[in-house]
Amino acid sequence: MSDLKVNFNKSMLVGVNIPASWLGEAASALCCKVRKILFLYLGLPIGGDPRRLGFWEPVLALVKNRLFGWKSRFLSFGGRLILL
Repeated sequence: MSDLKVNFNKSMLVGVNIPASWLGEAASALCCKVRKILFLYLGLPIGGDPRRLGFWEPVLALVKNRLFGWKSRFLSFGGRLILL
C-alpha cells in the first residue's frame, strides 16, 4: 500500500445531474468544496461553451498582460513615446 493521501482541503466536488443537496452533504462529509462545472485549471477555463466570447476572456486577459510587459521591455525609447 502506498502512503499517498488525498488532500481534501484542495479538492472539489463537481456534480452533473446530481441534486445540490446531496452534493453539499457529500462535500461536507469529505471536507472539500463544491464547484460548478466552469472553473480554471492551469489558467485555462474547464467546462462551459468555447464558442462564447466570455469563455475566452481570462485567456485573452492573460495574453494581453504578458504581451504588454514584453512590448515595454523590448521597445526603444522612441517606440515607447509613440506607444504612449
